[in-house]
Amino acid sequence: MIARVLPVPRRLDLTVLGCSVALAAIGILFVASTTSGGRLSGLATRQAIWVAVGIGGLIAAVLFDYRTLLKASFPLYVAGLLPLVYLLFFGERIANVKSWIRFGGFQFQPAELAKLATALLVAHLFENEDDARLKLPAFVKLGVIVGVPFLLVFLQPDLGLALTLLPILAVGLFFGRLPLRGWIAILLAVAALSGGAWFFLKDYQKQRIATFFNPDQDVLKSGYQVRQSKIAVGSGGFAGKGFRSGTQSQLRFLPVQHTDFIFAVIAEEWGFLGVILVLGLFAALVLRCLTLARVARDRGGVFLILALSGMIFFSVVVNASMMVGLLPTTGIPLPLVSYGGSSAATTFLAIGLVLGVEYRRFANA
Repeated sequence: MIARVLPVPRRLDLTVLGCSVALAAIGILFVASTTSGGRLSGLATRQAIWVAVGIGGLIAAVLFDYRTLLKASFPLYVAGLLPLVYLLFFGERIANVKSWIRFGGFQFQPAELAKLATALLVAHLFENEDDARLKLPAFVKLGVIVGVPFLLVFLQPDLGLALTLLPILAVGLFFGRLPLRGWIAILLAVAALSGGAWFFLKDYQKQRIATFFNPDQDVLKSGYQVRQSKIAVGSGGFAGKGFRSGTQSQLRFLPVQHTDFIFAVIAEEWGFLGVILVLGLFAALVLRCLTLARVARDRGGVFLILALSGMIFFSVVVNASMMVGLLPTTGIPLPLVSYGGSSAATTFLAIGLVLGVEYRRFANA
């Protein structure tokens, strides 16, 4: 008698989903804390709306086969680049950059979607390579695919957002088994280009870098944000001052506290325990993504998970380091937590792509 083979049931990974929703809930809570009673008091509601939109995108990404998206990755990539080109010529300058498109009282950063399209196209590149070790032409393609949106975003000029594309390149080079001499050549090229890039940076970007190397040179202007952030972190202690009881945040000493420096507010109001909670959720999210990448059914799925989780990990490390002065202020938000509708929505969309790879892991799924 031949036993009947039952199909393996599809399921969502609850660790990835639960950590993402928990981080978004904490984000809404602290956006409310940092904007209550002032002209920004409606931002928590807006953030909640964007989170809802993002969860809708997550569901759609799970239900839509990622393998179909990989096949359509080139037109999606081109479609993602077109708004970036438009912004360079016709974009409205907001906070020194042309990064935003306004519609219906909301504003959106097209570069966030361009990052996902870039990750999909690179995943498609790996999916169609026969050899595990990429050859030189494939590495050149990888550099061009990531380099074009990087340059377009850099010219807005938004250096911080442009840097968040680099994890896709780094994961691609590692995944493609770039030899040691290749890594050395890249490091030398980056060192040489960094010196030349200094002349293309705006004055405020140069001030941020100069303040990083000498924090005390201008504590009332370019060094003010990091100084106030350190005060907020240090004053939080072990358990914090209590929700909505932080002096740095509630008295508005800490600038952009609902966006770039929201982690400092968490440290002040919830203390060391709050920091451990948030970092623990991010660690569980990223580590679980790495586990899902290990068991993905194809190379395209493996790379897609690694690239998307790599972007989240990069943003968390940079934002947390920026908060305590270990890295220059770059404007990179804390994913899912910092206020920013386009960032929150596209991060959920990225998580939906990760869950979609796991959802179709088995051959009969």
